[in-house]
Amino acid sequence: MQKKILENEQRLRLTLEAGEFGSWHWDLLSDKIVRDTYQNALFGMNTEEYTTTYQDFLSNIYPEDRDKVQATITKAIKNTSNYTIQYRITHPDLSVHWLHEKGKVFKNSNGTPERVIGVTNSITKQKLAEEKLKESEEKLRNYTIALETKVTERTKELTSVVQKLVAANLSLEDQILITEEAENIALNSKQVLANITKNFPKGFVVVVDIDLKIIFIDGEEIEALGFTSLAHTNATIYDGIGITEVTRDILIKEIKKTFKGEHCSFEINIQDRSYLVNTTPLLNNENQIEQILLVNNNITQQKQIELDILKTLTKERELSELKSRFISMASHEFRTPLSAILSSAILIEKQNEPGKEDKRIKYVSKIRSNVKNLVVILNDFLSLGKLQEGKVIAHPEAFNLIAFTETLIEEFEDLKKVGQTINLQCKLTSIKVFLDVKLLKHIIYNLVSNAIKYSEEHQDININITIKNQLVCIEIKDKGIGIPTEDQNNMFQRFYRANNVSNIQGTGLGLNIVKQYIELMDGTIHFKSEINKGSAFYIDFPLNQKQNE
Repeated sequence: MQKKILENEQRLRLTLEAGEFGSWHWDLLSDKIVRDTYQNALFGMNTEEYTTTYQDFLSNIYPEDRDKVQATITKAIKNTSNYTIQYRITHPDLSVHWLHEKGKVFKNSNGTPERVIGVTNSITKQKLAEEKLKESEEKLRNYTIALETKVTERTKELTSVVQKLVAANLSLEDQILITEEAENIALNSKQVLANITKNFPKGFVVVVDIDLKIIFIDGEEIEALGFTSLAHTNATIYDGIGITEVTRDILIKEIKKTFKGEHCSFEINIQDRSYLVNTTPLLNNENQIEQILLVNNNITQQKQIELDILKTLTKERELSELKSRFISMASHEFRTPLSAILSSAILIEKQNEPGKEDKRIKYVSKIRSNVKNLVVILNDFLSLGKLQEGKVIAHPEAFNLIAFTETLIEEFEDLKKVGQTINLQCKLTSIKVFLDVKLLKHIIYNLVSNAIKYSEEHQDININITIKNQLVCIEIKDKGIGIPTEDQNNMFQRFYRANNVSNIQGTGLGLNIVKQYIELMDGTIHFKSEINKGSAFYIDFPLNQKQNE
């Protein structure tokens, strides 16, 4: 009987400490509240078992929470019911802490409430995490393991008690009294243990033997996980519903380390829930490890918070990089055409005599060309901003693609270099499509402008339009400088420019915007290119005929 009492007390204390719980007992008749060591620590007191009164307890509660706590406890005593409450307390050093408390009211044979037993744990960290989530960029995981010292101390204390009991030469009558008292303590301990384990918040506790068979399992979440019957079916620790092979391997590895005397802490996933698991060995009277305790705390919310913070940090880092690249690129790309416009304007001013009309026309043409380049740059910035905000939506309409392209080619007259020609090749005189006219104009304009810019004088640029497998296929091909092989996988990224165009004006946004516009109309784009031989871009759109629907 004595051994069973000691084992029950040991298991109770280990469970309390592993879960960071304090326990207390309130005798309603004498108004005495007896706290254990950890309960005192929660109230900022560094002492062993401590006795206080209900009024002393209330005086430690934060003033704004005092009435709520008193009303909740009074109602529970009146109805002889359980209660759960959260409140703040003030430590002797005037610091404020949050506690989560569960209490159960017991009545005597006459039906009169005579005592309240409860458990308390600190939720200050959770409360601080909730308050600082929006403004904090720090990671919220800060779990501490303080079981080893406590287990050792408790083991020494219990060993000392056993030695004193064996060494004492007590009379038979004293032994009987001690045994009866121990039995009462064991019953109370068992009752407290049952309350703690069954209501273990946001998780569950497990005790397993050397064969990994479950000896004991309980807690708030075991019913939701479907683990209720595991302790009664000779099941092992990895037989629960939703235990994957990865989780099973982690459990086996860490449990084996614990049976060697280590205290382990690790994370596992069960049924889309994340748990932080703390393990500790359970020793018998011969200091041999027969069982181990696993305390499983649900940290799903904390993990989600960490993930949200990481996503926020990543977005901020990307935004910072984009801003830096934008400022660097914009300062260069705006300076070049503006300088050309300024110098051309100065030269026009000096060429005002008769007979110099051709030179003036040349400089005016140069101004117009550079102004168009600035407009293209500004349009790229505006388009990128709208795409990022999700404001660009395709508005398709029916039109003749051939006539549309012929008209668009005429707009390139001021951009073409000397001797360059743009050829439209198509066996059909009319192809009806159902696409967004503005988006398609931007796509073709950007690709043909690139062909003009990266091709030499007297080079042809070909636009070939065909229909194949219910797709409208547009090919834009030039004989320009081409794209290096090492750059080809990155050409559709924002602000990316190939290594061989550093001296040619450009923003690095065009192809990125083109690809997004094409995808808005359910199309695809790819290209082939070879250095100094040219590039060919291929665009495919579904041949939709929805205008009559």
